[in-house]
Amino acid sequence: MKRILILLSLFSLVAAGSARAQDEATPDTLVWCGLDYSKVKMIGTADFLQPQQIFPGTIISWNGLFMTEMLPQLEKMAGAVRTDLKAVEAANQKASASQIEREDGSAEEKVKPSHITDADIAKMVKDYDLKNKQGLGLVFIMDRLVKAQDTGCLYVVYFDVASRKVVHSERVIAKAGGIGFRNFWFNPVKVAVKGLPKNYKTIKASK
Repeated sequence: MKRILILLSLFSLVAAGSARAQDEATPDTLVWCGLDYSKVKMIGTADFLQPQQIFPGTIISWNGLFMTEMLPQLEKMAGAVRTDLKAVEAANQKASASQIEREDGSAEEKVKPSHITDADIAKMVKDYDLKNKQGLGLVFIMDRLVKAQDTGCLYVVYFDVASRKVVHSERVIAKAGGIGFRNFWFNPVKVAVKGLPKNYKTIKASK
């Protein structure tokens, strides 16, 4: 059953992506590149107990959930949206159980700091092998999921697809919540998407 669910998530991700990736992006197009978990840390003693399911099954599922639930929100915001997911899919395949830290701590210790630097973000974006050659790229680089505080941290990163220059990078810290492991840790992504429209036009103009 678990294998079937993973395959269904992968199918929905591919199907939804292909429907929005037929035409080449223009300079005004928003290009969604995915949820990048390649550097994520999952921190806590009371969760992340089934790494064989998380890597890569749940990561695939989270990306599929974004395509079905969150991509329509991007389309409302930007109008012209294309998807270019293969680079992040490849990066996510390298994520592993070694990124789970089985320890707890305060928010000051586990939530406030980030192990991902501006240089890391710039390199990740530069290394993406994208089909599209122009447009405004958008990727969520997942930073850390912290069980003790039920909090997720991620970077919302806009970049110019042509030059790979990072136009805007913002760390979002949001509460997790929902029924089941997948929905619980997807909630910070939903919060990040909700905050996108407030500065999208400014970021797009600065590209």
